[in-house]
Amino acid sequence: MNDKAKADTQRRNFLQTTKNVGLLGAALTLLSRAAPLQAAQPQPAATDDEPKASGYHETDHIRKYYAKARQF
Repeated sequence: MNDKAKADTQRRNFLQTTKNVGLLGAALTLLSRAAPLQAAQPQPAATDDEPKASGYHETDHIRKYYAKARQF
């Protein structure tokens, strides 16, 4: 087999492999969406008397970040 024919065969094999990998990825994506591995569990209702605060609120790790940022 000459060099050109060998190069064409290698290229063809490479393209075939990449096509197969793409098809496998698409199939796995569709499978994972069709049949989730874990069924969704209902979340328990909040029993606290106080409603949960939403939005921005300072926590310890945010305060530490602000302290470090002030040093610069």
